[in-house]
Amino acid sequence: MRRCSSQAWALLLGAVAALGSVACGASTDKGAPPNNNGTGGSAGTAGSGPAPSSVCGTSQIGAPRLRRLSRTELLNTLADVFPEAKAAWNVSFSADPISSYGFDNDSTLLVVGKQTAAELDTAGDAVGAAVSGPALATLLPCSASAPDAACAQQFVDKYGKRLFRRALTAEESARYAALFQQVSSAKDFATGIRFVTRALVQSPHAVYRREVGVASGNEYQLTPSELATELAYDFTGTAPSDDLLAEAEAGQLASPAALEAKARELLMSQPGMSNVERFFDAWLGYGRASSVSKPDVPEFANLRDGMVAEARYFLGEVVVTRNGGLNELLTASFTMPSQSLAAFYGFPAPASDNALVERPAGKGIGILAQGALLATLSGPSASSPTKRGVMVMDRLLCRTRPMVPPGVPPLSAPQPGTFTTRQHYEQIHAKDGACKTCHSLFDPIGFGFEHFDEVGRYRDVDGGLPVDSASYVPSVDGSEHLFDFQNLDELAQGLAAQKAPYECTTGYLSTYVFGAPEACLGEGKRGAFIDRKLGFVDYLASLAAEPHFSQRRLP
Repeated sequence: MRRCSSQAWALLLGAVAALGSVACGASTDKGAPPNNNGTGGSAGTAGSGPAPSSVCGTSQIGAPRLRRLSRTELLNTLADVFPEAKAAWNVSFSADPISSYGFDNDSTLLVVGKQTAAELDTAGDAVGAAVSGPALATLLPCSASAPDAACAQQFVDKYGKRLFRRALTAEESARYAALFQQVSSAKDFATGIRFVTRALVQSPHAVYRREVGVASGNEYQLTPSELATELAYDFTGTAPSDDLLAEAEAGQLASPAALEAKARELLMSQPGMSNVERFFDAWLGYGRASSVSKPDVPEFANLRDGMVAEARYFLGEVVVTRNGGLNELLTASFTMPSQSLAAFYGFPAPASDNALVERPAGKGIGILAQGALLATLSGPSASSPTKRGVMVMDRLLCRTRPMVPPGVPPLSAPQPGTFTTRQHYEQIHAKDGACKTCHSLFDPIGFGFEHFDEVGRYRDVDGGLPVDSASYVPSVDGSEHLFDFQNLDELAQGLAAQKAPYECTTGYLSTYVFGAPEACLGEGKRGAFIDRKLGFVDYLASLAAEPHFSQRRLP
């Protein structure tokens, strides 16, 4: 089991010690990616228990955790706790480890090692310098008129609560007041505030989210401040506001219905919508289009950011404005490009940049036809049936991705006029039995994308030869056809008609929100989403009403 890397961080475990083996960022469930066999059951991984995409029927309660804030959550928290001073510091943190699900908020991976500890120290000093500078008079008005110990105590109580997401205990408050007194006596008031800020920012109570609760029968009931913290970070990616903490402390978030309503309210805020967008980008990876290059299409460099924006506007329209679910995401007939991007695609011009336009018939539908996704899932100079097929297999069907055997040579480039990209893949992978065994599980899916080139433009010919996108989705073992299709439109419609993508998607959603690869935590309204009666936002909000959201069990 993973342990905290420094004894300093063990200070946080005082409240957890009675629970036995809970440690910083620890989890006993190390399952593989959400894993579904495409027919409603879980393929699973030996010894890992049911995968998150397993449909359990009844929601379960997971283990207590200390969840280290992700890089995004840390940066958002500092900016929202000290908004008056955020322009005066330059704070950065290294990229967080990415889980097999594609998420950077996995509590089993987020720990404080030497590098993170050093970055927190640097960040604390930078924020402390900014807070104790010209912004101090605004942050702490009494510092201009009465810079004394009582004024410093106001700072400790106000900003300690914001950073810890709860009121400080008397002992904690006295300890930070003593630190202020020691530094200010040797230096001055502002320096005392600087060091107090630095200590608060580095505290494990600020860096970790506590989801432990207090004993209540056979379970542990999360405290009001823990609930407010969970709501804020799960649905907006930042610290709870003073108003949200006050609502929790007043008992206004004590029922599942109240938690779900508050979650929906938070999701519809600007930070909430940004957090939803982070899920989709992590799940599908279209944002990587901004960093890929396509040497054979020089104009792509000036359009790639616009493709990512198009995907974001499209998701906002489908998921937020229309409250759509997976069916709508896969089969929507429109897109929302800029005017220059629409011309590049050969689409009708939108009335303004990122206004809605209908796609030409037969030239793609839904999220799978988004230029950013198609460009990401391609090579520099050619489409990639393998990358595109693996994405569908992994992210929409939750099937276990085969391990790449050692010594596999890179794929040679197709020769224009000799073979299409599809024919090239079929020829190469048919030569080796091991390659054929694996690639037969996903390349047939990827062939459905072949009417779209490496930058997401529709094409009828590839290298001067006619494109053939007719193919099928294989069963889990590749022995049968789950369904056949002629093109990407029919592939998307066929996936939307299957049950497995809905089970898979809800597995990813609950894993992202709860920050842990535990199965069966979000079953309450999962069936409604699978039956296409519920949209993404409604299902996400419903997770706040699950037993696991407000309770924990012993590991």
